[in-house]
Amino acid sequence: MDFAKLKQKAQELKTKAVDFTQKTIETTATKVSQSSLVLKNEEELKDFIAKSENKTFTTQEWVEKNFTKRVYLVAGDSKKEFFKEFLVYLPVFLTKAFSQNVSFKVVDIQNTQIDLNSYNIPEFPALLVFENKELYKMILWEENVKKVVKSLSLDINKTVEEM
Repeated sequence: MDFAKLKQKAQELKTKAVDFTQKTIETTATKVSQSSLVLKNEEELKDFIAKSENKTFTTQEWVEKNFTKRVYLVAGDSKKEFFKEFLVYLPVFLTKAFSQNVSFKVVDIQNTQIDLNSYNIPEFPALLVFENKELYKMILWEENVKKVVKSLSLDINKTVEEM
């Protein structure tokens, strides 16, 4: 086998690998967009935000304790590459959310059934943090959203506070 044939085989293998990777990303993106991780309508959005209501309970010693609840919502445009790139970070973000006992969802700004205008989001993608049914913090710009995920700390609340 001469060098030209070997080079051609390697190029064909590379093309097949790239095509396979693209098809896998497309398929996964489609499945994630149809999953329960993505909010579909305004009612689901309101129910999700309602999960951020702070909880108060009384201990056996009659001491009142308050638990601050937060929910995280990533808003992005499905027509741009952010959602496909975010697939890589999704398991990490879900793990961080699970470790802190917070809920996490994704919303597509192209979805006409969900109105995000009331939150005055100037730029997408954005990470919206809701606390006690109110918008607590908004992290804008793709790189800042990725910083929250890429942070080595599992404490997502601490990372958001530092941003």
